[in-house]
Amino acid sequence: MSSSEPQDPKGFLSPACELFFLSLTSLYLELLVIRWMSGDIEAFSIFKTFPLVTCYVGLGVGCALGNIQHFRWLPIALVAFTALMKFPDILQWEALQFPTLSGFSDWGSATVAANFVWIQVLFFAPFIVLILFGPFAVMATLGARLGQLFDSISTLRAYSINIAGAIAGSLTFAICSFAGLAPWAMLIPALLMLAPYLMQGDEKAKKACLLLPVAVAIAAFSPPHDFSGATISYPLGKTYAVEPPQSWTFWSPYQRLDVVNQRFIYEEGGKPVIAPLGVNIFSNHRGYQNAMDFSPEKHKEFNVPALHAFLDEFRKRYQFPFQLAKPGDCLVVGAGSGTDVKEALNAGATHIDAVDIDPRIIQIGKEFNPGKPYDDPRVTTICDDARHYFNHCKKQYDMVLFSHLDSISSIGQGGSVRVDNYVYTTESFKQALKLLKPDGVMVISFCTKKDWFKDRIFMTLKEASGYTPLMVNDLRSNWLIPNTFFALGKSVQDKTLDVPNLDTKAFSVVKDYNPQNVHVLTDDWPYLYVTPEAIDFPYMVVVAEIILISLFAGRKVVFGKSTPRDWQLFFMGGAFLLLELQSISRLSLLFGSTWLTSAIVINAVLLMIWCSNLLVMKSSAWLSSRVNLLYIGLFVTLLASWLIPVGQLIEGDSGFLNYALVTFVTSLPMFMAGLIFSTSFSTSESARRSLAFNLLGAVFGALLEYLSTYIGVSALVTVAGMLYLCSWMFYRKSTTTS
Repeated sequence: MSSSEPQDPKGFLSPACELFFLSLTSLYLELLVIRWMSGDIEAFSIFKTFPLVTCYVGLGVGCALGNIQHFRWLPIALVAFTALMKFPDILQWEALQFPTLSGFSDWGSATVAANFVWIQVLFFAPFIVLILFGPFAVMATLGARLGQLFDSISTLRAYSINIAGAIAGSLTFAICSFAGLAPWAMLIPALLMLAPYLMQGDEKAKKACLLLPVAVAIAAFSPPHDFSGATISYPLGKTYAVEPPQSWTFWSPYQRLDVVNQRFIYEEGGKPVIAPLGVNIFSNHRGYQNAMDFSPEKHKEFNVPALHAFLDEFRKRYQFPFQLAKPGDCLVVGAGSGTDVKEALNAGATHIDAVDIDPRIIQIGKEFNPGKPYDDPRVTTICDDARHYFNHCKKQYDMVLFSHLDSISSIGQGGSVRVDNYVYTTESFKQALKLLKPDGVMVISFCTKKDWFKDRIFMTLKEASGYTPLMVNDLRSNWLIPNTFFALGKSVQDKTLDVPNLDTKAFSVVKDYNPQNVHVLTDDWPYLYVTPEAIDFPYMVVVAEIILISLFAGRKVVFGKSTPRDWQLFFMGGAFLLLELQSISRLSLLFGSTWLTSAIVINAVLLMIWCSNLLVMKSSAWLSSRVNLLYIGLFVTLLASWLIPVGQLIEGDSGFLNYALVTFVTSLPMFMAGLIFSTSFSTSESARRSLAFNLLGAVFGALLEYLSTYIGVSALVTVAGMLYLCSWMFYRKSTTTS
């Protein structure tokens, strides 16, 4: 037996059990890579596609090579991965942004900034190669053993075991993620499962296992971060020799959260005095929320005019919605750590339903907000997606407040749709307006750095309501990011809303506002943060770099020996990933854009594949002669998925049958595709090579998913249909050449 052939570790697990546990570990590590990179490196907080693509390329290349010696390199690969993950931390590059003009960013589409982004591209190109090398190496070494095991077990049985292991890995990850484990802690279960396999090798392999605890130690290492933005010094620019602010790091199911003491430092009697204000919350190393109490009596012991002026600036912004109307019975969506909730209480709210999607953010508000808004008996906290709450809420309110609802993470593990995108669509605003009492007011408060951003929200509100919303600009830029308030309600429609006398230096009512050529947000095009740029050339350059690197890494697969059957499975991999990402986006409309929805959909898809594979195992002879009919059935189900009127079926609290119908029609194409894949895979000349082609096809599909920002979410079904058509052509070619 040569070293490249599978080895049967006697006295240990059978190849089938080994395949199950390695499949579990590979998917678990894949999800961990995406979670860790999106949480610790801002560039990947939205663009999760690239870590996903890297994992697929690594697994595909590893499966194709199938060399046991490569698998022995896994401990070294894990050390390299953890060390490279700490590289941005050490150099303070964790806030490095992705070079894009179409994704909402600090440079946006300004001319000077657009020139700067090309400098960013030149810097980012080698950085992305370096940082993605770690997950590629881990997945390639894992894939090496997986490829061997696929060749040592009958094809469909191996695939069934592989999917079962993937389901177990996905569930394990979901549990650890919900528990709030940090990445270094989540690494431990994977290493405990890998160690026994690695110990079955020679002495060098056993010694290499000593590197596994080193990988955990590196992952747990946390260099100091610069949270100087959480400290305000007076006079501005003055530096005081004081201890850095205290900070805590939490991991929610959605993001990394750093909680930092917010302080105001001034000098009294020649010594610095620290006035505690609350906490700043950073999401994925980016400024996110302030948990503060702006009540003057809260800070009366500090007799510093600059401090109270600072607090007054914030207080004006947070109190403004309650100057338009009394909150009464109030709904606050995006309640976060509770600052808006506290101001609503101060304004006389009789009851508040505070909705936020992130359970950890709510907990931070309970523990760290000095105003203790969530302890007030008038407040009911609800952990839910705002859109899902709108669809199912039976109450009506005097005020519905969108409280700076702004997410910095995307749905699922690779899509372009952000968690909050479906909250700002025409359909969502219509649902929210239904929750208003006859004289109620809905207020949307949002930081609007760019005019196109303001235009898009304004025109979407106008489309949803049928009349012109009230728009008020916050003119202050002293301490605050530019902000705009939008208001809707019968009093706005009738122009009877009594706008208070405004501080003209702080606020300005915008009149006769009528932006042109604005892409209104809908459930099919919910991309609030995508700029109006026609083509995002910087993004395309990075994509081209990833494609070239992927082709180089997989050159022995793509340009080596292949059959039409391999290319059939390549296009099936691309199409299937598009369908999976599209289904996560669509079903998020039904069940909320939550981590739980994403986890359920991913596992449901895997379970569907597993069931279709079992069906093929039982009826392979009958199905193998009817693959053409299966393809026709697939195209029919794709057409049904494309034509189904999702918006009409799920409008309001539409009931179980409509939800079941949308879920069934969305999922059926994936079941049909699973039947075709398993039937075709079972007759592959080389299961290892065909699996590698399928994984590399998934890379192609993941990159194509970004097309949805141009053509809409539903149109991904048509793109998948074209890929399945290519797959069918190669299938027909394989039957004529065999």
